[in-house]
Amino acid sequence: MLENQEKSSTPIFVSLIPNLMGGEGHIIPYHQAVSQAVNKLGWKHLVAIPTNSNINDLPTEWEGYLSHDDLEAEGNIWQKILRLIGVYKLAITIAKYFKNNVINQSELSIIFLERFIHLQLLSLAIALWLVPTQNLSVWLLYRRDTHKDKTRFIYKFLNNLIKKRLPKGNFKLLTDSELLSQALCDYFQEKVTVMPIPHTDIKVNNLNKNEQSSEILCWWAGFPREEKGWSKIQALVNTSIEDNQKICLIAAKNANLIPIETGLDVKLIENQLTREEYNYWFSISDVILLPYNSDAYGERTSGIFTECIIAGKIPLVTDQTWMSYELLKYDLGELIINWESPQQVFLSILDMTQDNNIKNKIQAMQNSYQNFHCINSYADTMQKLINEK
Repeated sequence: MLENQEKSSTPIFVSLIPNLMGGEGHIIPYHQAVSQAVNKLGWKHLVAIPTNSNINDLPTEWEGYLSHDDLEAEGNIWQKILRLIGVYKLAITIAKYFKNNVINQSELSIIFLERFIHLQLLSLAIALWLVPTQNLSVWLLYRRDTHKDKTRFIYKFLNNLIKKRLPKGNFKLLTDSELLSQALCDYFQEKVTVMPIPHTDIKVNNLNKNEQSSEILCWWAGFPREEKGWSKIQALVNTSIEDNQKICLIAAKNANLIPIETGLDVKLIENQLTREEYNYWFSISDVILLPYNSDAYGERTSGIFTECIIAGKIPLVTDQTWMSYELLKYDLGELIINWESPQQVFLSILDMTQDNNIKNKIQAMQNSYQNFHCINSYADTMQKLINEK
């Protein structure tokens, strides 16, 4: 009996992942890091993912249980209306998952959703009206500037609907950006807690750079998208460079970058990297290029930027972004550059890699980030949240 009581008092933390995005981005490493934080607290971690998730090397304990209808696909008005069928199917599978794995299993179970659109949030809201909720808590982590989105009123309505379905104090809004926290708090009229970014296990090896390349290696990491400055990178590749400016650009193959004869060198790597390969390219890179659009990243965080600082590498960023906001905290405004002039970008790369003062300030920022953006800090924040009512 005592053993059963002990089990029932152990919180269950449920990661709902309606879309794994084909393994792109940081979804998988993020929830692996969350699992480590949950384990540090002595809680139980469950992960529910869509069925038919054909992704290599997924953790074996992640359960393919959710409807795999793509609610985020583009489409015409009629297709978007029909998508409500997919919303209902996802809601039913979420409710069944709760009934089979969560309900009556613990005195407190936390449902965690960290990447979602309004349709997936609607599915969760419907599911919560199909199951008992007296022992449930819901934590929603908002990553985007939803308060500016044309569907923002839907998110606000669904937040309130979910909150009303739960016991008092069991609905939490989270984000990973100070800027977003204040903006979302103003719009939703709810407290929004800033969470550390936990997936920062970058292992930078002390490789002998001379054995790898005599050039300055600049990595545009991640999946190529316009909001991440694809056209800015293409402009760099299409610009002639001085003979003494030894710069090599690293990017994914699907960026389709074709260097010119008088331009910088280009090294194209696999579109999807293993964690070991990802760590390798961080290890040998000198500069991480982040020409991100200020409209998309004005308040939104970048996992790659955070990993860059944790790794002690030099980031070059766009003004009026979350990244520039973070750099200014540590007097690193020199790393905020004008991407409209490729020649100025080249000069910035050369100057910043030779500036010891920049390296010293990055080291100070690295120490601060290592203390906050880590598993232990994430676990501490989770514990504080569960203690709040």
